[in-house]
Amino acid sequence: MNKIEETKQLLKEQYLQDDRPWVVTFSGGKDSSTVLHLTVEVLQDLKKENKDTKTIYIVSSDTRVEMPLIDKYFFEKIEKIKSFINKEQLNMQVAVVSPESKDSFWPLLLGKGYPSPNQNFRWCTDRLKIKPATKFLTSLSSENKSIIMLLGVRSDESQTRAISIEKRDRNHRGLVKHDTVPNTFVMSPIKDWTNPEVWTFLSKNDAPWGKHDDMMKLYDKGSGEGDCNIALNPESPSCGKTRFGCWVCTVVSKDKSMENMLKNEEDQWMKPLHDFRNDLEEYRYNHETRQTRRRNGQKAIGPFKMSTRKELFTKLLEIEQGLLEKLEGKYLISDEDIIQIQKEWLHDGDFFETAITIANDYDRNIRHESKKAFSNDEKEYFSSLCTNNNIEIELMDKLLQTEHKYRHQLKRSGIFTDIEEVVEAYSSGKINEI
Repeated sequence: MNKIEETKQLLKEQYLQDDRPWVVTFSGGKDSSTVLHLTVEVLQDLKKENKDTKTIYIVSSDTRVEMPLIDKYFFEKIEKIKSFINKEQLNMQVAVVSPESKDSFWPLLLGKGYPSPNQNFRWCTDRLKIKPATKFLTSLSSENKSIIMLLGVRSDESQTRAISIEKRDRNHRGLVKHDTVPNTFVMSPIKDWTNPEVWTFLSKNDAPWGKHDDMMKLYDKGSGEGDCNIALNPESPSCGKTRFGCWVCTVVSKDKSMENMLKNEEDQWMKPLHDFRNDLEEYRYNHETRQTRRRNGQKAIGPFKMSTRKELFTKLLEIEQGLLEKLEGKYLISDEDIIQIQKEWLHDGDFFETAITIANDYDRNIRHESKKAFSNDEKEYFSSLCTNNNIEIELMDKLLQTEHKYRHQLKRSGIFTDIEEVVEAYSSGKINEI
């Protein structure tokens, strides 16, 4: 019996062991595609035998900041899978989880002013992927008392991964207890598959829902390698080390996948995104873009200044507007995230609802008005007041933000120094640098 049949036999035996629902985690990459491919074929066989008695959930994560080409590929793939499930009437359900706006990338970076993530302050993974997935899986586990997750992890990926897989305690069925999701066990059906075996399987076998060609083409582009088809060209280097992720990721020093993508003429339209990502990394380490206190009041390099957040937000919308045709109408930042950014800015004293104004200047047409922000009449009053006294509205805005910053502090002695700094910056034409 070859490895494909052995794995399918394992899946079939495990499926029939109990009535616990299965969860197949699907990213659209080669390993998760292999696991889902095999699982669907097993379920089709079980359906013919009238033994498809329990539901298999396909759970995916949408961080909302994936590379546009990957995002398009992923959702097209999800739609194909859904259509196939409906057509074949399989006992499967698809769920795509994503973070709430308060935990999304842009409200944290541009709203709260979090510096872009790095290895020491990697705030993104937990909020964008782990938290929403854990919430969904915990609910599913609670509802069904227990679930089994199928992961596309393999020992062949790296020595570290191999050690991690081998040291896990397994029960009598070879299942591993999940670390964070209660009453959940993990099965890794392709853990002993090699990288060439994965690519050979994908290249020689069409998925039940369609070909794997589009995925293999993306790996080819992202890795800069000539051929991902190991079966046809055993001498070619493996695509297994290619890693696609968020286009804004600054955890890695260089986004090699994007850099390789940009070598292809048809993908060079994404260069503004790559440039913006590099700007985020540069701004992170430029202390002039950061506040001198953390949000807890501690004196240290803190969040991005409000002026930096406004600058980056404006730049993001400018890039978005220029790429709308290529993005096929899909925005780089959602309306919900823009409104959440405004809520964070209001907390920092932006009573003029600047984020909404900036967004609407770029044709986003967002209708939002907070009860805590200035009303339109109040905005007009302040505007006329500034006009009559020959000062810019930015000065009023900065002074209000400065006072607001000290609202909960027992000692407000520093407020006078900060007010002087604002006035001096205004008189010297540097008000937007504060």
